[in-house]
Amino acid sequence: MKLKRWVVLIALFLVCSLAFSAITVTEADALYDRDAFSEAEQELLAQLDKAANAEEESEILWRLARVMVSLGDDLDKEDKAGRFAMYEKGETYALSAIEKHPTPFGYLWKSSNVGRWGQTKGPLNALGKAKGMLEDLTVIVNDFKTLDSSETWYVLSSLYDELPGGVISFGNKDWAVSYMRMALDTIPSHLLYPGHYKKLAEELYARNWSASKRAKELSKMQKDWQKASTNLEKYRYYEGKDGGATKPFYSSVNLTQMSDRQEAVMVLSYILEKAKVFKPIKTTDTKDLKEIETLRNSWI
Repeated sequence: MKLKRWVVLIALFLVCSLAFSAITVTEADALYDRDAFSEAEQELLAQLDKAANAEEESEILWRLARVMVSLGDDLDKEDKAGRFAMYEKGETYALSAIEKHPTPFGYLWKSSNVGRWGQTKGPLNALGKAKGMLEDLTVIVNDFKTLDSSETWYVLSSLYDELPGGVISFGNKDWAVSYMRMALDTIPSHLLYPGHYKKLAEELYARNWSASKRAKELSKMQKDWQKASTNLEKYRYYEGKDGGATKPFYSSVNLTQMSDRQEAVMVLSYILEKAKVFKPIKTTDTKDLKEIETLRNSWI
């Protein structure tokens, strides 16, 4: 009888623990998805001391790291001290999450906070942080084999796009485009992410390949895609995985039948049309969409 009672108590404890974890992350995620970042932070902090184990702590901590990115981004660009404080706090949360229980999200939001810190600090400081960011992102796609995280591909793309190449650093504009295409292809269906579309369009417009150059270069990429041995290497060539025969979801023709700049305009036009019927439109989305409309109009 005693044994039975203990079994029941343990079962109840486990159920309550799982319920606690689910409720915590659901409420916090809902607040985050509504751009209620300060409220999400307070909800997570309130639950942190109540976490039953290291895994639950980690789940809360990486979400706090994610919130810090958004809170920092919301500050005035001239408030660099405030931004530094947010991003540094976010990095600390992410490091704690990784220490408690490593997950891809701990590494993602660590690299995101570090990247924002570097962008705010300036090019030379960003260079100093780049290697560590790449190591974190590599853990996500190679070690955890997480390939469906749109944010991870976005950060990877931004890293390769914004860094110089050659002997200075490891930047590569072509790899950035492939990673950004993957970011678009993994956007969750319930989220809009207009900034992702804007980023791809800007990368394409700057690269400025003609349709004929695309056909030539994407054919080369297909061979590299087939030879690559790790996910990080393989998805550098995602754009050319089938030699350019891909027809993007926003296009009626394949990649070799249009130029980079034609596609850039198409990408922006698509997201502006999608936004007209998408709900809910968040405050951050509205801001991005206004910038996208201005950019698109300047290109046509």
